[in-house]
Amino acid sequence: MNCTILRDSDSQQAITEWHARLHEDNQRGERARMRRCDSLEEIMLQPTFYRLCRNPALRKQPVEGLALVAGLLAGVENYDNNPTAVLLGQSKQPGDDNPLFSELRFQRLLASKEPEDLFQNLRRAIAQAGKKANPVLLADEILHWQAQRKWPDSYRGRRQWQYRMARGYYEPKNMGNP
Repeated sequence: MNCTILRDSDSQQAITEWHARLHEDNQRGERARMRRCDSLEEIMLQPTFYRLCRNPALRKQPVEGLALVAGLLAGVENYDNNPTAVLLGQSKQPGDDNPLFSELRFQRLLASKEPEDLFQNLRRAIAQAGKKANPVLLADEILHWQAQRKWPDSYRGRRQWQYRMARGYYEPKNMGNP
């Protein structure tokens, strides 16, 4: 996997296992509570969130970033190997030029300045994508956004979150892929 933040296998495994556990049949109530959360503050009050934070492989990640990850992964029900932006840029139907997630909404997603904005925009995007995502790649994208927000000078050019997302959204179209 081509991750920017979650490069080590331990952190990738931590995300994968947390997401898998949350989606077990006996966790329906926890999952429903997470999906009903409308803010990061509400997410941070859920016991499921603390199970994610307690994982030693993720302890260096910012709490706010992990709240974003937890809240958004609660809405991911189906696994897809593609990065989130690629899923959003795919055609609604074969032979259709209209992307699954409109360009205007995608531009709003890219313009997210605050964590709450990113949360709402990505939540809408995941729903529009049929609740599909790759949990590790989505978590990495979220934590990449968070890191760039904290250290903007470290993420310029091709390392910039917006560039990577836009490339995933637009590039498959230019290559003739759905």
